[in-house]
Formats: sequence, structure tokens, C-alpha cells
Amino acid sequence: MTRNQPEMRRVLVAVTEANSVPDLLHEVTEHLADHTAELVLVFVNDDRWRRAASLPFTREILRISGVSTDFTSTRAEQVHQEAIDQIVSRLRQVATDARTRFTFETIAEQEVVKIHDLLTSEADVFVAPSSLRDRPIYKEITRLKCRIRFVEPSAAAKRSQS
Repeated sequence: MTRNQPEMRRVLVAVTEANSVPDLLHEVTEHLADHTAELVLVFVNDDRWRRAASLPFTREILRISGVSTDFTSTRAEQVHQEAIDQIVSRLRQVATDARTRFTFETIAEQEVVKIHDLLTSEADVFVAPSSLRDRPIYKEITRLKCRIRFVEPSAAAKRSQS
């Protein structure tokens, strides 16, 4: 690192259940390569699972058996927690490999005050999936006074989502 380059202090990463974590983590790894940084993962909670579970006619078709079952609020919470656990596990590995500490926050898009508080911190880099441009949180992201990197999904991620 040259003397003209400031040492990176913080990298914020926004993720959702739907985006490609490997693509985001690849971008993060590039920013952590030559710097000591704190990694902050902001899981933007999508309440659509819970809203769907509140409808009496919502059904879930199990992938393996093809059996149709009620999609309950308990199941919605389970799906949500599984997504968080998987993302945290991947992030923990990236942070360990980069010898970086990390913190994890879960926020709902409706919690605008909390989103604003988290995202207006003096982070050096904010990494987010490009899909957040279409979500309410985008307004808060545009107010950040740091470098913002929107990551497009890779071809492999696009194939797995379709």
C-alpha cells in the first residue's frame, strides 16, 4: 500500500435472500486483499416470505417429494433463518481467510431509521447486489458518503436463479 492510499477501515456488504453471495464475496475479497478492515454484513430482510405465509391459501411444494404443504409463518421463519445461516457461514470463511473480523446485522427495509444509521457510518466501501436498485433501501444507499459498488450477478448465478 502506498502512502497516498488511506488504509481501509470498514467494508459494508448488503445481502438479501435472493442475491448471489459468491459474487458479492468475490468483490469484498478484492477490497480486503491489501487492507486491514472490519467487515460488516447487513442482511436486508425481505418480509415477502412472512406476508406470503400470512395468506391462508399459500402453499409450498417440496423439491424432493413434490408434496404440497401449507406455507406457515413458522416455515417462513425457518426459510429466513436458513438463508441467514448460510450467508453468515460463507462470510465467516471469507473473513477468516482475509484475517478480518466481521459483524452481522439483520434489518427490515421498513426500518428506515436503522438502515439510515447503519449505512451513513463512515464506511470506506459499500458493496451491494445490483438488485437493490429496485428496492426501497436504494434511496438510503444513494445518501452514503463512501464508495458504492453494485455487483451484477454472474452468468452462473443467473442460471441458478432461473
